[in-house]
Amino acid sequence: MAKQGINPRYNASQEIPCFEEIARQVHIERLPTWKNPKHGQQWINTLAEYAFPKIGRLPVSEVGQPEVLQVLLPVWTEKHETAKRLAQRIKAVLDVAKSKGFRNGENPVATIRDARVLPQVKQKVQHHKAMDWKDVPAFYAQLATKDAMAAKALMFTCLTASRTSEVLQAR
Repeated sequence: MAKQGINPRYNASQEIPCFEEIARQVHIERLPTWKNPKHGQQWINTLAEYAFPKIGRLPVSEVGQPEVLQVLLPVWTEKHETAKRLAQRIKAVLDVAKSKGFRNGENPVATIRDARVLPQVKQKVQHHKAMDWKDVPAFYAQLATKDAMAAKALMFTCLTASRTSEVLQAR
């Protein structure tokens, strides 16, 4: 407001929007920056599923550490990757709310992260079982019958032992 030449004190009586309103606004503003629409849909869907039922109607200025913990704790150990992304999205919404003058102080998500309030989750690495080498010729022959680009890429991978990213990004 100050940068626009508006005295923030004159606007102190403005109504504070709820968390969901700011989140939906942030989603709309960021849609053009995402590489694909699916990511944008996942961004808002995660908030809608986990955050909005608990803190969606709460004025954004009232969202503190207890409220953020109320959202994150139930999914932190069950769906850890989802919970980490959810925390990032809540933090982004609260940062935008602060930049628009609707919040003051530290971002509760950052405070929770820095204080290591949430339990540390040890993620199990899941390896895929390798195909038996005796089955590879039949699998390769089956791939050769397919016209799909994915099948051709997999054939190339089998022949060259290239990494998936190298094959997908090949020009």
